[in-house]
Amino acid sequence: MEIIELNRGTGKNPGLAVALGYFDGLHLGHQALVSDVVEYAKNNGLISAVMTFSVNPKVYLKRQPDVGLLTPMKEKLAILRRLGVDRLMVLPFDMDMAQMLPEDFIQDYLVKQQVRYVATGPDYCFGNRGAGKVGLLKQYEELFLLNVTPKMKLQDEKIGTTEIKSYLEAGEVEAASNMLGRPYALTGTVIKGNQKGRTIGFPTANIQVDDTYVLPKSGVYAVETHIGSHRYLGMCNIGHNPTFNFTGRLSVEVNLFDFDEDIYGKTLRLEFKKYLRSERKFSSIEDLTQQLRRDRLMARVVFDELKVPKAEESMGKKN
Repeated sequence: MEIIELNRGTGKNPGLAVALGYFDGLHLGHQALVSDVVEYAKNNGLISAVMTFSVNPKVYLKRQPDVGLLTPMKEKLAILRRLGVDRLMVLPFDMDMAQMLPEDFIQDYLVKQQVRYVATGPDYCFGNRGAGKVGLLKQYEELFLLNVTPKMKLQDEKIGTTEIKSYLEAGEVEAASNMLGRPYALTGTVIKGNQKGRTIGFPTANIQVDDTYVLPKSGVYAVETHIGSHRYLGMCNIGHNPTFNFTGRLSVEVNLFDFDEDIYGKTLRLEFKKYLRSERKFSSIEDLTQQLRRDRLMARVVFDELKVPKAEESMGKKN
């Protein structure tokens, strides 16, 4: 997939079929819209493209708080590649872009780029103060074909980025994953921690994740972990480590079952399967250890219930 930064008045891209949107999460509704563009492009000899902003306009303009992303750019790129998109066109969002007249946006980024097919959702807006709506795009249908994809629902509930974030904030990772069409996941690098878990038989990998991610509700989760081409089962704690050493900033730690290897500096991908319990402070190390044993047993039950395939054996020794 080709990735280009498209500035005003630059670049000519003859024969484009374009999906318009910010697409945080690339959930099932987004995927349907993008897949429509990819299919139309293939059937009509066009280049399939996604045209998006470099940052969330509402966050940039402070019309909503920066509550984090479901898919930081690296995650978004990987999903778009899997969907078969030919080109990602990133529009740098700044005050000049924010103040652009909607008609100028259409002329510079659609008409002059020789876009032949546009797909977007019913709520898409663009131009100064978001004045450009889908109705304005319809006025240019002699220049490009427009497909407004209706909102997708799952069990009578609208699929949307806001809804998914609300589920994650409540720890309902299964509901969030159903709307995403894949498990909700975080990717990060293993860094050194205080190594207290190792002293009680539950060594954990401390994960440094991108600050832009939306973190699920604090607590303990059953997770499937990917390290390169290998996968392992385990449990993850998101919280402040109240028993050992309280930290002001949320930490992400994972205990991998049947695993004991040096993975400092490795990149891990955590796929959240189910919320197990809230984080809490224990009165003794023994109480904490007993609870961790129960957590591990509960997580194994969850994997069996969800029919998660057995993990690969570690190359090192077992816990």
